[in-house]
Order: sequence, then structure tokens, then C-alpha cells
Amino acid sequence: MRPDDLPRHLSEDDELPDDFGTRPGDTLTFGSGSYIRAVSANEAHRFMQRPDPEAVARAWAASAPQPVEALGGQSAPRGLGRLLPTGWRRGARQPAAIPAPIPSPAAVPAARLTIELVPATSWYHNVRALVDEQTWDRIRRKVYRQAGYRCELCGGRGPAHPVECHEVWRYDDQTRTQTLVGMIALCPACHQVKHLGLANVRGKGAEARAHLLRVNGWTPEQADAHIEQAFQVWERRSQGPWTLDLDGLRADVLGGEYPRIARLAAIPPERRDTIGS
Repeated sequence: MRPDDLPRHLSEDDELPDDFGTRPGDTLTFGSGSYIRAVSANEAHRFMQRPDPEAVARAWAASAPQPVEALGGQSAPRGLGRLLPTGWRRGARQPAAIPAPIPSPAAVPAARLTIELVPATSWYHNVRALVDEQTWDRIRRKVYRQAGYRCELCGGRGPAHPVECHEVWRYDDQTRTQTLVGMIALCPACHQVKHLGLANVRGKGAEARAHLLRVNGWTPEQADAHIEQAFQVWERRSQGPWTLDLDGLRADVLGGEYPRIARLAAIPPERRDTIGS
């Protein structure tokens, strides 16, 4: 090996030689473990074409001589040592970007009043649509009396009429079964919240939202989170038909009425007017 091919070692107090860089591959190392290496024009051009700083650092490391161990107990670096301290390449890299935390949705606490949207595929399959006027009046008046003519959720009354009859359904998303749980008395304002979709169609959506906030003591963010969730559930449940379980209606109708109601529930709503009940 020729003398020029050997790495030349300088102490930290030495200055850069005047002829350094005249020979491609000429390398100077320092006691701190740092080094400088001269590259040819072709190598420089190749490195400039690589936008990835990690690839450039690997190429330099592969061609560099093994650094000597750092001398212990030395004072602050002087000469060229102050220009190329250990860790210079690491410190020059761009720090990895820390992703911003994803905001959590507004927490919705337990509520007295909730939204109960009937799936679109179950519209007109409610009790009110399946019984005659006389039977419905008998059912709703019984519900009103049991509630003392007050809303069973907020305790209020409506300005025009005290309460309305609301059907409570339970949905089994696994078996696609819609079961009648019972009926309760609600003031018109609470009943409007239950059927928020219909309230929106009637231009009463903002009014219903305000009542939802007031009864539950929610913030606007909590109310909006509950509304969004309710409509997401409604969209999913409206994708297919449901099997009606009306067994909870037996206690509210006369003995001979239930079989007729069950038969009528099996007929599509658009055909009920043309088929005798």
C-alpha cells in the first residue's frame, strides 16, 4: 500500500493540511473518533443525487476507517475537533415528527332522555298503525292514567295536551328481531326528541335538540355526539327487514284482538288497505 493510501491521523490541536483533498479518498481522523474524507467529483455527484440523508450517512460510514477510541479526561475540544465533535451526524438529522394526538369523541354520560329512531324498514309496523281507533284510545288512556298524566321522563306536561303515548321497542341486531317492550307516557317535547328524524322533517330539530340538552344537563358537544350515534345506528338498522315480536301487546288488547293484529303485522303496509282485516 502506498503512503498516500493510508489514513493520516491528526490530533485535535492540528490544523487541516494545505494539500488535503487533492487526492480522492484522502482521509483524516481525529482522537475524538471523528473523521474527514475527500471524495471525487463522481462520488460527490452521486451523493447529491440521493435525497435520502440516511442513505448518504450509510455510504460514508461504509467507506470510513474505524474510529479510534476517544481519549479520556481531556479538556474542551480545540482546533478541528471543535468542528467535528462526536455525534455531529446524528445531531444533523431531522428529528422524527411526533404525530398529533387524535381527539377523543365527547363523552356521553347516562341520560334520562334518549333518541329512539325506528328503522326505515319498520315504519308503519308500530302498534298505532296495527290497531283500530277504538283499541288505540283504550291503550293510550290506560297509559296516561298509570303515569298520572305526567311525563315519565321529565315530569312535565304539554301546553295543548299533557302527555302522549310512546311505544318502547328493543332491537336485537343479531337476530334482527324488534320486540315491543311496553308503552310509556311522554310530554310532547320529550316525545319529539324520541323521534328526532321526524322532528327534523317538520322543522323542529333545533327545538328538540335544546330540550335534549335541558333534560339531560348535557353540553352541546355531548348532545351532538349522542345524535350522531343515534343516526348511525338507524342507518345500520335500516339496511334490512325486522321480525316483529308483539307478545308484549297481549296484556293491552282483548283476547280476540291479538291474532288479528299479528296477522295484519305480516302484511306489507301498502297492501293493508286492499286486504280485509
